[in-house]
Amino acid sequence: ENVSDIQIEGIAFDGNRANNANLDGNYAGCIFLQDCNRVTIRKVIARNYNGDGISWQICHDVRVEDCESHDNAGLGLHPGSGSQRPVMRNNRLARNEIGIFFCWGVRFGVAEGNTIDDIRTAGISFGHRDTDNLARDNTIRKSGQVGILFRDEIEAFGPHRNRCERNKIIDSGPPNGVGIDVQGLTNAVTLAGNEIVESRGPMGRIGVRIGSKARDISLADNRIEGYSVEVSDLR
Repeated sequence: ENVSDIQIEGIAFDGNRANNANLDGNYAGCIFLQDCNRVTIRKVIARNYNGDGISWQICHDVRVEDCESHDNAGLGLHPGSGSQRPVMRNNRLARNEIGIFFCWGVRFGVAEGNTIDDIRTAGISFGHRDTDNLARDNTIRKSGQVGILFRDEIEAFGPHRNRCERNKIIDSGPPNGVGIDVQGLTNAVTLAGNEIVESRGPMGRIGVRIGSKARDISLADNRIEGYSVEVSDLR
């Protein structure tokens, strides 16, 4: 807490999840930062924690690169509480509740080149006032519910002006799973050049679902294959 210009590198943290109580990711994590600036976390393993793998709240210019966050009870990476300009690049996230969770008021962030596997709910999730972020060149495989989620928020608090491009989203969810799900009063989102592929059979699966209240959602040059419905636009 309350430190700046530090680096955490080349170390493994094991949370001994089976023998510890759950700790909420807003207050704790295998690595947890609060009120910190210009922190780099690189080549770190955060695993087996009964909570979040790596969480930072009210922290600006945090970089998480070439890390592994896996088998945690909570979130793989959790930028939150108004954290500005996070960069999450080339990380491997597996078997967490959510892969990358943009929490509350996260802006001008970049999630790029991450591999996100076997997440229990959503690979990447945008929500409450998370605006002007970029998710690019990520590979999201076998998410439990949805590959990329824009959460259901009222317009004043929506995840607006986010861009998802050149992501590979493979085999998302159960028989009614969704590749990219744009919920609530989300607006001004761009989905471009993504590969959204289902190899297990179409069932009731949807490639991209746009909710009835969303607006100004731009789709360009996406490849959608193997779904019962490629694009469900409920507007």
